Amino acid sequence: MSVRTGWLALGVVTFLGALIVLTGVYSVGIGQGSLIVVGCGLLLGGVSALSRRRGVREQTGTPDPERTYHVPTPGTSLRETIGQFRQATGDYTVMSRRFVDGLRGGVVAVLTRFEGHSVEEATTQLETGEWTADKEAAAFLSESVDRPSRPLRKRLAAALDRETMFRVGIRRAGASIAVVGYGRESARSVPDSLPKYEEADEDERNSRTTTKQITGTEQSRRRSTEYWTGVGAVALFAVGLGVLAESSAVVLAGVVGVGYAGFARAFEPPVPEIDLERTLGTEEPEPGDEVDVELTVTNESGRLLPDVRLIDGVPAGLNVTDGAARVGTALRPGESVTLEYTVTARRGTHDFDPALVLTRDLSRSTEQEFYIECETTVASNPVLRPIASAVPLRATAASFSGRLQTADGGSGTTFHSVREYRRNDPLNRIDWNRHARTGELATLEFHEERAARVVVLLDTRKASYLAPTPDERHAVDRSVAAAGRTAATLLENGDTVGLAAIGPSRSTKPATSSTHDPCWLAPGAGRHHRVQFEQLLASHPQFSPVPPERETHWYGQLRTLRRRFTSETQVLLFSPLCDPESLEIAQRLEAHGHPVTVVSPDPTAERTTAQQLARVGRRIRRFDLQRAGIPVVDWGPEETIDEVFARMHAGDQR
Repeated sequence: MSVRTGWLALGVVTFLGALIVLTGVYSVGIGQGSLIVVGCGLLLGGVSALSRRRGVREQTGTPDPERTYHVPTPGTSLRETIGQFRQATGDYTVMSRRFVDGLRGGVVAVLTRFEGHSVEEATTQLETGEWTADKEAAAFLSESVDRPSRPLRKRLAAALDRETMFRVGIRRAGASIAVVGYGRESARSVPDSLPKYEEADEDERNSRTTTKQITGTEQSRRRSTEYWTGVGAVALFAVGLGVLAESSAVVLAGVVGVGYAGFARAFEPPVPEIDLERTLGTEEPEPGDEVDVELTVTNESGRLLPDVRLIDGVPAGLNVTDGAARVGTALRPGESVTLEYTVTARRGTHDFDPALVLTRDLSRSTEQEFYIECETTVASNPVLRPIASAVPLRATAASFSGRLQTADGGSGTTFHSVREYRRNDPLNRIDWNRHARTGELATLEFHEERAARVVVLLDTRKASYLAPTPDERHAVDRSVAAAGRTAATLLENGDTVGLAAIGPSRSTKPATSSTHDPCWLAPGAGRHHRVQFEQLLASHPQFSPVPPERETHWYGQLRTLRRRFTSETQVLLFSPLCDPESLEIAQRLEAHGHPVTVVSPDPTAERTTAQQLARVGRRIRRFDLQRAGIPVVDWGPEETIDEVFARMHAGDQR
């Protein structure tokens, strides 16, 4: 620990000198005028010190690795949610007009899909207000409908709450559209309030220590903690007032403050030599398992570290469920301290970030950041356990058959027809009952079966990382887990299965600029193929449990996939269907002759107006796909994939 001898010597000399003068050991002859000048100068110095500190104080923030990574809920942005119903035009309109046009488009959309009206009939009902029983909502979207009078009490309450009629209209119109869009499927009410038109992201502290790649120990910035802020200014004020008032006690108190100010500037934060050793309870847990983490911190230097604060680099994809991933202590030379906490494993490969170490000097006035690397990886592979119910593939005769059934006669299990006996026909296919009755030989034909060629396609775009609440599993995580189990079921039935994804191709190391090719595994079978499938789900960057930083241009990826598909390939698309692009992906694949079945994990909620409208928009996309002949398996947030496929197999389409 280095000492700034100049500041320390100045503080000590000043304190001792003042003490000698005040005790009378040595007298200094100063006139009254000189005292006034010195006192005023000290007061001005104090004012100047305070003015220089205005706006300079910096709050020292640290990462929060214990905080769960939060994903958005559909309907985070009211503007974007209403905009999904608005017809795109080249004309400029103000924001309020865009909201009204979008809501009017939403009314027409739900009336044409779910009430069976034509566009003309829906528009007429919109203009006359017959589409809803809420007169305020009807008047808000149509100029031909008179707004009902509001009681004086409600108008005064709205004025006091600063809630404009426009905001009330948006809330009531959105709730009325949700009533038509979902009917009696679930209870809903008009939300009590409407947030800002463009909701800001939640103000949350970053959970990662750094996104940089560190080798060994790397020194980062040094900053003042402002722990002694104002001590010097107060000391100057006290000395100045004491001089003007000719009070030795006040002057002595001010001189003591000067000593503290000198002490605060006398030391520099030490440079640590710290060794880290991290051990895990298991390095390959199953998703959902708890993993104990122990981090041993050892002071390898030959000096005291009076104030050390360490925050472990917990991966963003892991949740700290017990203990704390941080410690603050003092370490003597060679001393160690152990940090213990527990994380819950989630699917994927998780690399620990470098640990953040903060050291402070003895006065705690200055702080230095260091990053220390301790390479540790947790790999949690999804379980490829078959599903009890059959996978809902597109088949020619059986809607829920794992192996495709054709219209041609051949070998199989389902009766097709009877034909004349031919030499070398298998004995087990001869109709012996007919031979016993008539004496004639005939051969039974069954529907010929062949293995299905399926590609499991996952929508891993940024827009798909959604969940009903911030702490729940997002749709991509649910899709990846279900995709593994679906593939295991198909492989067990003898089908050939491939794997692909549409989403950003990113590196697992955020600090690097390298990218990975989009995931592609051609349909196949066998043990080796199953292992490849499992490894890709666990480690490919497109299936990361953490959302990408930006969206991707998916047109090129889809075009490349279509070139790889054969004419017999059908697609199982896992997507939450929460944006128009997901609808377009399914429609494009279907239009190019590849039968598509959509498995859609539902991440929507109904707590706000925007969330209600987002839920309606998702149902409209489901309706449009089903009307185009594309089956949609709706997967509720409270259901397991086993329950969903069992429900579909029983004929419950919801």
